[in-house]
Amino acid sequence: LLDFARVRPPITTLAILRTLVDEALTLVRLDRDASTIDFAIDVPRDLMLWCDTDRIVQVLVNLLRNAVDALSKIQPSARHAIAIRAVLQQRDGTPWLSIEIEDDGPGIDASVLPRLFEPFNSTRMDAKGTGLGLAVSEGIIKEHGGLLLARNRPQPATGAVFEILLPCHQPETR
Repeated sequence: LLDFARVRPPITTLAILRTLVDEALTLVRLDRDASTIDFAIDVPRDLMLWCDTDRIVQVLVNLLRNAVDALSKIQPSARHAIAIRAVLQQRDGTPWLSIEIEDDGPGIDASVLPRLFEPFNSTRMDAKGTGLGLAVSEGIIKEHGGLLLARNRPQPATGAVFEILLPCHQPETR
């Protein structure tokens, strides 16, 4: 917690997004709850972004672990799916990178959605969750000039979608 609280400038480099996704998946797959999850990756191997790679991997791991946790609560031995997609988008004439992590779980309770990114907000009632993962993740994405969004999949599907939007430009040096 003290390390998170320390202000340190991001170490920004040009990175291949697929490499960061693969690194995050390697870490998440170590969790025994992930053994019943089918991960579908639709991230082009040539997508590049300027970022602090360690921090972006941390965000991806947080979001993927949250999805695995949500899926393990409903029929723990059943097969489930998590999709990871990335595309370039134009928003107001500016290129943005959209990274979506979508699961087929129960979705996000409507009463939790407004407070989802607040510190110490957690639906976990065990010793594994701190309620800081989404708050820290949102801070990292904001630090990169982006947005972290959450929504439920449109009906009749069930599940949650977390979307990371990052600007596609080299950050200004300060």
